Amino acid sequence: MTKINHLLEKFYSLKLKSYRAYILAWIFMISLYSCRNAEREDRAILEEETGFLQIPGVGWQTFGKTADEDPSIAGLRFKSGCAYYRWYWVSLEPREGEYAFNMIDSLLARCRRNNQALAIRVMCEDPWGEGLPDWLISKGIRRTYTPCPEEGAHYAPDMSDPVFKDYHQRLIRALGKRYDGHPDLALVDIGSVGLWGEGHIYCDTTLMPSRAIRAENTDLYYETFPNTPLTGLVDDKTNVLYANSKGRSAWRGDCWGNGNAPGEGWNHHKDSYWPMVNLMPDGWKVGTVALEPCGTLGSYPTPPKEVVDDAISWHVTFIQNKSHELPAEWIQDIERLMMKIGFRLVLRNMDFKDAVPSGSTMAVNMKWENIGIAPPYRDHRIAFRLRDEAKRIQAVVMSDQSILGWLPGETDVAVNYPIPAGLTPGKYTLEMGMVFHSSMDHVIPIANKGRTEDGWYRAGNLEISK
Repeated sequence: MTKINHLLEKFYSLKLKSYRAYILAWIFMISLYSCRNAEREDRAILEEETGFLQIPGVGWQTFGKTADEDPSIAGLRFKSGCAYYRWYWVSLEPREGEYAFNMIDSLLARCRRNNQALAIRVMCEDPWGEGLPDWLISKGIRRTYTPCPEEGAHYAPDMSDPVFKDYHQRLIRALGKRYDGHPDLALVDIGSVGLWGEGHIYCDTTLMPSRAIRAENTDLYYETFPNTPLTGLVDDKTNVLYANSKGRSAWRGDCWGNGNAPGEGWNHHKDSYWPMVNLMPDGWKVGTVALEPCGTLGSYPTPPKEVVDDAISWHVTFIQNKSHELPAEWIQDIERLMMKIGFRLVLRNMDFKDAVPSGSTMAVNMKWENIGIAPPYRDHRIAFRLRDEAKRIQAVVMSDQSILGWLPGETDVAVNYPIPAGLTPGKYTLEMGMVFHSSMDHVIPIANKGRTEDGWYRAGNLEISK
């Protein structure tokens, strides 16, 4: 490119005195421009995409519905990458040993069709009804009645009860066995404990499980979801810190927006979330931070800029508005957050040979930059494929290079691409994809141009010899 530009500058400076020389000069310049355009086309992937990205498992969450069912996001410029659902035990196992797999399977399929991933929570204690199935209650598990005037009179289960513990472990293990590592499962809350599984019973703190029982519950989630991101509920800071020490969990706040909680003068940002961050300043580096508003955004007078600035400082990956319409005065700041939420990878440089023999291994040197505010928490990997002159796809290979844990900033990697032996010699187009480790067809976007219809990226030309 530098040589071409230098020659063009020389031609522009010529004082052409004949019509013939003028025509020849223009022919030469057109040829140079064609070369430059071909060169640009050959490395089109290196141009940055500056618009919004819809990354499954990152960003804006729909609440209790998938994107196609949520009219509140219809007019927004960005799209939702995640659907958030939470269920009481009674919905997940209405009859003993019969789990609601069909419901969850259908939901995961809907998420895939909407280019979303699913985040979930299991709940046991419902202050507005009964969260436990009748068949479990009929076994005589220990429960304690509480008037809970702030929320609603109900029975709180004793999580140390042997029967409760046994069946609860069966439930969580059944869910983990079926869904751990699923390409469309973005996140599992470390739930089950307290009101709505939020890790608190503030109307009667004596009913909270012991520290040991809460730790056992965290261990259960880690055991059954070893390949899925987890996050702890911020109200139980002791357990959030314990969960984070195990390596894959940060925190979730259910009252984003600085709203006042019951009790005069309480402020979630000042009195709960910032203290959590100060206790665990690097927690976001290994686990997701997820935020749900207190009521809905705009319910409290805190300025949108302040609310969004806090979310950026906390390195958030998920936000939502309970599938309510976003107030007009919030849109600009939410869009500012959506341009950097979670991870946003830009390929800054790529280098590989122009020609290699079949049966060889080609090194592809890459410089990436994460211009988002958090790392990827799922095991997406760099993959390559070739497209022959007839546009047929050949030699699809998933590399062992994962982007899991890439922090904001630059990352240099050398990725090996084994060219299959026996591949027909000729000219090919090299394409790159960012795919999920267990699903080659589960691709995510990067912040570069040159994306194909099926989500891969044109990286350049390659000639294969014998």
